[in-house]
Amino acid sequence: MSFSYRLLLLVVVSTVMIRSVSAEIEAIEGKRYPLTDKHGPWMIMVAAIRDVAEERRVTEGLTANEAADRLVYELRRKGIPAYTYSIDERVEELSATRPNSSRRYVAQQGYISVLAGNFEHNNSAVAQRVLEYIKTKFEPEFLENPENGGILPKTKGRPSPLSRAFITANPLFDGEVRDSEYDSLMLDLNAGQRFSLLHCKGRYSLTVATFQGGSVMQMRGRDSARAMSFFERHFGKSLDECAERAMSLAEALRNARKYGYDEDFEAYVLHDKYRSVVTIGSFSSPGDPRIRQLVSRFGGKQIGNPRTGEEVLAAESFTIPKLSRIGQIPKDSWVFDGEPELIRVPQIGK
Repeated sequence: MSFSYRLLLLVVVSTVMIRSVSAEIEAIEGKRYPLTDKHGPWMIMVAAIRDVAEERRVTEGLTANEAADRLVYELRRKGIPAYTYSIDERVEELSATRPNSSRRYVAQQGYISVLAGNFEHNNSAVAQRVLEYIKTKFEPEFLENPENGGILPKTKGRPSPLSRAFITANPLFDGEVRDSEYDSLMLDLNAGQRFSLLHCKGRYSLTVATFQGGSVMQMRGRDSARAMSFFERHFGKSLDECAERAMSLAEALRNARKYGYDEDFEAYVLHDKYRSVVTIGSFSSPGDPRIRQLVSRFGGKQIGNPRTGEEVLAAESFTIPKLSRIGQIPKDSWVFDGEPELIRVPQIGK
């Protein structure tokens, strides 16, 4: 029996109940279980959690980290190996809209993802049963207490808090994870698309911007009309909207000189089932010196937060046109990822 299957939960098929196997799955309240490259390779993306901005909170409740740890603990109590995966904070610096006024800083705390299971195959019977349990049967106890906070957008087809869970690959897994269903999906999502990364001739490209869909659970805020409205405006974007924004950025980057920049960029777009990313460049090796230059140009910069004095990562932005004077309002703008990531170009159909 393999390592990954020894960690799997016991499933009573007749009732689809999950029984805790404490001898194999440790569950210590308050302990953090971070994701590593040893887990997976296939897992269930349970939830992506983020904090509500300080000025938007309507109750104290749990932080995103606390909520993620609690969710992991409750899953482990059911015998499901679960882990947290953190994405670093991004800070977007916005130019003032009026001359001589102070700059504004919008802090966007990164997502804390909760992933569960260690499956060798994404279409295994056990993986599918566990996924179905999480989506339809599992009710986290901590969400029942309104004092803990939390916003779960109530939409059609979302009967339970974790209905949007899906099977995905461990983002830290050291090795290629191939799946015919995934390849087919990627072809469907990217076929006929302009600037598709599938057409990139290199083996690697640098991800500079990520557009995430609305599969987000927000903590530290009650389900009030004001908080829900804020959620829908800022984090409830559909995947179609994300795809459109990614395509618009790629087109703008490819025509950057027209908007006042020094050069055009070889930009690509890749869509998958929960996000769209924009990449720049085509490289045959991860050691290509051009990669470091692009990371320096598009990656975030460490700056001092004017309110706290602490060092924060300020994300770079791209505007149309390039801003040349204080108070100039762009026609459109995008914020790059704080930490660009080199990815392999999918070899689908190649």
